[in-house]
Amino acid sequence: MENSFWARKRVLVGGGCGFLGSYLVPQLLAAGARVTVVDNLDNGYIDNLNAVAKEIELIEADLRDLRVSDQVTRKKDIVLNLAAKAFGMEYSRKHNGEMLVYNLLATLTPLEAARQNGVERYLIVSSSCVYPDDAPIPTPELDVFTGLPEQVNEGYGWAKRIQELAGAYYAADYGMKVSIVRPFNPYGGNYRWGSEDKAHVVPALVKRVMDGEDPMRVWGSGAQRRNLLHASDATRLIMKVVEQGEGEPVNIGYDDEVTIAELVELICEVAGRRPRIEFDTTKPEGRFRKCADATRLRDISGGYRPTVSLREGLVEMIEWYRRNF
Repeated sequence: MENSFWARKRVLVGGGCGFLGSYLVPQLLAAGARVTVVDNLDNGYIDNLNAVAKEIELIEADLRDLRVSDQVTRKKDIVLNLAAKAFGMEYSRKHNGEMLVYNLLATLTPLEAARQNGVERYLIVSSSCVYPDDAPIPTPELDVFTGLPEQVNEGYGWAKRIQELAGAYYAADYGMKVSIVRPFNPYGGNYRWGSEDKAHVVPALVKRVMDGEDPMRVWGSGAQRRNLLHASDATRLIMKVVEQGEGEPVNIGYDDEVTIAELVELICEVAGRRPRIEFDTTKPEGRFRKCADATRLRDISGGYRPTVSLREGLVEMIEWYRRNF
């Protein structure tokens, strides 16, 4: 259904062939936007957008190249930049320099090009990884330089912090409407599996259950708690934040939690599998709790309620497994 805010808006989606883009781009089109997607396909896949391929302009290029960013941001009303390198904890904690530099360039280069080309609105997709390990739970939108970022994602967390700082400066200096969102563990059925050390928690666990791993060894105690939100809800909320022109960072997540043990149990139930579960406390488990304070999000979104339950999302993930494996 067409949304009057997005109708006929010329929107550039950086990294639109990736996981979040596969949900965001169709929603933008349904709202009436004219969508251009630019993706270097490092982490994205063209066939993620097969269903809407005829309705978009797709450019295979790298936003870290200023010439590319200059070209694709011309005559755009809004830039929604999802371009990033975001992997699971095991990869991220061993590649802090790579995660820092790649993610900085992927956001700051098109931000400067958008400024030069008079783009009115720009979205910076930050992360819950900007928060320190001892952040209060549920976590409100803390100042971007409160403590150190999440230890197991330190390079990635610093990149996101600096992106937020640059966005705030550009808004103050040039009058751009820069929106900043901090997603908490979005998941969904369009995820593309990479190597095991690069996978995120929900798809990694779903694949291991469906692969028939038995016994199934899970990193950490299983008592660590996570805040999960289906990607279709996450991207709808991101659109609402951009519509409002909100300049302060906004958590994209709610204050409901699930333990990793409960998550594994529910995956097994939905999949109809009964492996023996072993929790390996010699392995890192990341922050013990990650849970968003959703006060600001509820105010901005008009009290939006997620439409996809965790069980429904896991059913979709099981179908994702069957499609891919």
